[in-house]
Amino acid sequence: MSPTDSTAGAVHASAATGAPISLGRSDDPATQQRVLDLLAEEGADLARVAVGHCDALSPRPDELEPLLDRGVFVQFDQLGRLPSVLSVSDDQDVATAVLELARRGHAERILLSQDVSTKSQLLGYGGGGYGFILRQFVPYLKMLGADELTGVIVRDIAVGADDTGIRSGIIGEVGAESVPLTGNELKSVRASGRASRATGAPVTFHFGGVGEEKFRVLDILEEEGVAPSNIVMGHGMDVLMDPSFAERLLARGVFVEFDFMASPGSPWGHLVLTSDHKVIRGIADLVERGYAPQIVLGHDVCQKIQLKRYGGKGYDYIPRHFLPALRRLGVSAEVIHMIMVENPARALTFAEPR
Repeated sequence: MSPTDSTAGAVHASAATGAPISLGRSDDPATQQRVLDLLAEEGADLARVAVGHCDALSPRPDELEPLLDRGVFVQFDQLGRLPSVLSVSDDQDVATAVLELARRGHAERILLSQDVSTKSQLLGYGGGGYGFILRQFVPYLKMLGADELTGVIVRDIAVGADDTGIRSGIIGEVGAESVPLTGNELKSVRASGRASRATGAPVTFHFGGVGEEKFRVLDILEEEGVAPSNIVMGHGMDVLMDPSFAERLLARGVFVEFDFMASPGSPWGHLVLTSDHKVIRGIADLVERGYAPQIVLGHDVCQKIQLKRYGGKGYDYIPRHFLPALRRLGVSAEVIHMIMVENPARALTFAEPR
């Protein structure tokens, strides 16, 4: 198939389905512009086109201006790559380029994501879903309705992410942290619920709302037919601040995940407000009240500084330090086995699609 045929096919499919178009970036600027010309000639709305793999140009943001001037999105999708697969740029280059392009007025045409196609990355239980990096994804989310977004998530689970064939094993983590929740966050929650019902995949949340907003999220998922046993509410440390709130949340039957263990800070630049000592005591109290079957743990290692090589506690902090501390507070070996083995197995099990 020629590039012209491929381009025309993409435009016709987009027109028929309402789906946006994602392109790989050409190393030749003239070729890239020609592809955009072909899309425009075929009637494509360039405002619904994203050009991927722009990381290599991040040290030279001037070279991205011709793309942005055409009204397309530029996508930086090599974020978080291991050093062995970094080629031209790194995350700092991308951050510098994004800030410079934003200063020039292009903030709403920038997308950030992770390309999982390189097998040398640690690909475990991949997640699909939208809404986590909300400031970056707002323009993209505005392009999609709830049904379109549902279709994207379902495809990630049933077929695979992009053209990698790597299928998501869980939906998320789904971003929901604003107070009140934004329209895009609510759309992302609803689409994730619909995709969960259609595929049986579990859903995991970044906070899942703050305070009473958590119940708004759970109400939407209940409306969409998602079983509570298929829901994981992440970053649950704040739940421990108020025992009565914890009772109300756990009474809904969801899993609560306590994570970001031993972190010296957070990706948002502030210190984590709940110490591990308080989290350990809070978990022991929940176990005493009978909620052990709904507790899961995670390191949430997402920054270089959390790795042992850079002074962090690494990936063995929970078994080496956290679990022994729970044992010292009287949590039995059987309950720890439940939290570490049985609960994750249930949380990650697909339900029957409906």
